[in-house]
Amino acid sequence: MDERALADLFVAPISACIADSDMFSAPLFSEEEAYIRKAIPARRREFSAGRAAARKALAKAGADVGPIVAELDRSPRWPDSFCGSITHCEGFCSAVVARSVDADGVGFDAEEAKPLGSDLYHLVCRPNDLEHFHPLPRIDGVDWPKLAFSAKESFYKCYYPSTRSFLGFRDVSVIFSVTAENSKEGTFLIILENKVKPMPRPSTDFVGRWFVHGERVYTGVTLPRA
Repeated sequence: MDERALADLFVAPISACIADSDMFSAPLFSEEEAYIRKAIPARRREFSAGRAAARKALAKAGADVGPIVAELDRSPRWPDSFCGSITHCEGFCSAVVARSVDADGVGFDAEEAKPLGSDLYHLVCRPNDLEHFHPLPRIDGVDWPKLAFSAKESFYKCYYPSTRSFLGFRDVSVIFSVTAENSKEGTFLIILENKVKPMPRPSTDFVGRWFVHGERVYTGVTLPRA
């Protein structure tokens, strides 16, 4: 996996950084340190890598490098004129950034490709999700419930900054498509099923893409500039 491949997950220009091993022990700004002063070592390493990757992605995009503080809800506060997303999973951390002239939001998620436990199906997937998975092709290394988990995570990361509204997994459903027969990549559409929740733009404006590479699944959602 390389940073150029991550760009294929988005329909707007993005800058990406995959954290290297040194970033997991990278120093933090004092403003950032305040958020993890009491964190366990594993959380500190994860936070450090995420902030270091985000700063490098921002620098690539032309932003001034500085502390990335957190909002009251603990989500990253991106510099003016930029939006971004950070993801962590076992052995992997990365950040993507877009200019606000190109996108109103981006969401990015990576997960281990191992199947989602059956005990989690009904926490993550709606009945119509599970029905949708049945006719989808069986592709080696692609577990549709796990991919749904990741797709919904990416959508939420794109949706939340403009609404400040919490979404549960079952508040949305997902529709997948596959680029070609037996392909480990494709697109997806998220549908907001909970009509009480705000929707800043039509669901079709949020463009989702996915691929599976090696031992991980990757999903990205772009909300192009209106």
